[in-house]
Amino acid sequence: MPSNIYFTGFMASGKTRIGKMLAENLKRDYIDSDALIEERSKKSIAKIFEQDGEAKFRELEKEAIKEISQKEKAVVSLGGGAITKSENLRVVRNSGILVCMRATPEILCERIGRNNKRPLMADLEPEARLEKIKTMLAEREQFYSLADFSIDSNESPPEERVLPLILEALKLWEHLTARVELSSGGNYPVFIGKNILKHIHILLKTLKLLPQNDMLVCTDSNIAKKQKENLKMLCKKAGESKSFIFPAGENSKQLEVLNRLWTFMLKHRYSRKSCLLQFSGGVIGDMAGFAAATYQRGISFVQIPTSLLAMVDSSVGGKVAINHTEGKNMIGAFYQPKAVMCDLAVLRTLPKEEFRAGLAEVVKYGIIYDYDFFEWLEKNADAILEKNIAALKYIVKRSCEIKAAVVSVDEHELGLRAILNYGHTFGHAIEKLTDYSKFSHGIAVGLGMRVAGRLSVITGRWSAEEEARQNELLSKFRIPKSLKECKVEFSLKAIWNAMGTDKKADKQIRFYILPLRLGEVEKTAEPTKEQVLEAFRAVL
Repeated sequence: MPSNIYFTGFMASGKTRIGKMLAENLKRDYIDSDALIEERSKKSIAKIFEQDGEAKFRELEKEAIKEISQKEKAVVSLGGGAITKSENLRVVRNSGILVCMRATPEILCERIGRNNKRPLMADLEPEARLEKIKTMLAEREQFYSLADFSIDSNESPPEERVLPLILEALKLWEHLTARVELSSGGNYPVFIGKNILKHIHILLKTLKLLPQNDMLVCTDSNIAKKQKENLKMLCKKAGESKSFIFPAGENSKQLEVLNRLWTFMLKHRYSRKSCLLQFSGGVIGDMAGFAAATYQRGISFVQIPTSLLAMVDSSVGGKVAINHTEGKNMIGAFYQPKAVMCDLAVLRTLPKEEFRAGLAEVVKYGIIYDYDFFEWLEKNADAILEKNIAALKYIVKRSCEIKAAVVSVDEHELGLRAILNYGHTFGHAIEKLTDYSKFSHGIAVGLGMRVAGRLSVITGRWSAEEEARQNELLSKFRIPKSLKECKVEFSLKAIWNAMGTDKKADKQIRFYILPLRLGEVEKTAEPTKEQVLEAFRAVL
């Protein structure tokens, strides 16, 4: 269960009543931020507004929320305008989850009219009160929409529907692990846990996707067989939705195959009020995301990754694309999902090679961003390989946190986000030269990381000892040491040409992400062709 549960919403939306009922049900302390302010100042809220002004009240409110955030396992009702201040929202987010109570302007007007002494509504006639409510709701919507989820509180009494719905929602939201805060504004949640797929209907309801939207579940032929019962359950809980099954494999990631989905959606009259649920690995995640980005100029979609690689990488960040004969992921967009749900239980059917492929991306996060994480991976490699649930949850959690932190600063890869491409320029070349059929993406990236590590040593950026630590960890996770080991051979000329079409290149300048030390990398165009090809010999 989340540490603290905060309620926000307009005055008279039910925050206090529902908050008290929830606290009693969960046997938690209940705190009303307005009541705390009154207690500390020895004045009513109305008197504070009257004598000291709204600015003074907001300062007292900020102090009260900061004090409340230091508590644990509390249910808190916030004042209606509390989260319009960014510092309050940040404090709330860091100490719990935020639930927004919503009611129609007409119902709010009627409720407020029963006690017409609220400072911002005092002595207004019903018609004027309704207009002011509508205006204030419109002004605050941008803030209320930042809540983790919303609950309609139009009905009375709330015990019959509202409280059970919140209790049900909390079964899922206790698995909230990260939030992806976008540099362009907005955010979305990432859930990680075991056997949480059964809560998909709660997610869709609390994100206001059900019952408003028509759902369509996208998967591939392998998952449709291996996760047959989960697929059936997913379709049922998503409003008895249909499913669309792509052929499995990287070779499906092309325009002709994706066009089948668009055609299916058009024939079945899916509209702009539709939502795609992606239930597969990274290939279908990229394709379904690109379909969502482009179908009728954009519809909602949710990522439900089934591979470790997709959980730790492609499901978070909003990169969606298809391949082209000239290069990988060349046709695509930045388009963010509404949420990401990682159910660790589905990994039990994941083939060993695909599991290892995901571990390559996990190692990447330690090298590019977090030395402590890299060291933890070294110490816990055996538990990870044994698929210990606690270890799996941690590596998925930390990987998602790191990617979310990077994306929050640079959503569209204009700077910092480029570090996530460590090993990818070389890995994409390997994939292209094998027609995307020989290697899993993660395995190719793992080989690419070996090349990048060698290039960093050649150019004097990091030590041979650090390179050896990287390579030893990759080997522990059964990432191949060479192309020869995989029974593949290329000429250096072919490799150089294949790297030339990588989308990381800019105006024919080739950029590389190279480590400076474990936990830090840089983007550079400094290495020469000779140095790059010498580094590539490390995996030949």
